[in-house]
Amino acid sequence: MSGNEEPVAPELKIPKIRLETLTDGIFAIAMTLLVLSLEVPVMPANPTPPVINEYIINTLLPQIGIYIISFTILGGFWLNHHIFYAMKYTDLALNWLNIFWLMSIAIVPFSTSLMSNYGQYQFAEIIFALNMLVIGVLYYNIWHYAFKNEMIYEPVIPYAKIIKRSNLLLPVISLIAIGISFIIPVGTILIFILIPVLLNIRIFVKKRRGQSK
Repeated sequence: MSGNEEPVAPELKIPKIRLETLTDGIFAIAMTLLVLSLEVPVMPANPTPPVINEYIINTLLPQIGIYIISFTILGGFWLNHHIFYAMKYTDLALNWLNIFWLMSIAIVPFSTSLMSNYGQYQFAEIIFALNMLVIGVLYYNIWHYAFKNEMIYEPVIPYAKIIKRSNLLLPVISLIAIGISFIIPVGTILIFILIPVLLNIRIFVKKRRGQSK
């Protein structure tokens, strides 16, 4: 090295364990907080059966349905986060991408509560769908960044582009849900039922292909 050349800083390779630990903690908290979207009703001192039935049908069942869908979606995100096992290491930029992704995960209990209380209004549906859209876009970029910067283990590289395309599923469904909210007032949350269904179909197809080989 000549005296005029500046030293090049070594590439900072960060072990994955701290990122995985933070991720598990955020998911545990977010999934637990989802139960707060289920509200205890305020009823008259001696509610009549029609009042109770109206509460169950119009309030309680929709809240439970949205809770189940949101919990299942978060469970699917947590399961999909195992893609980090395919990565050799992380760096500062990837850690920040994951932190912003976790920030969008942590706000799911809030967007779920909006859907539980104001699901009949379009603004609540759009906020929930935008929350899912941000989650999907950031997750897509996490994998894209890792693949682009050669952080993926060699045996996984042949499948990297397939994984990358499959990560577009959530952003596409979120955009469809936003569009449907302008047509069918309660159709947005129903679209997101497709996420766990499609994820399970993909896992089933992979198993079937593996058994046929």
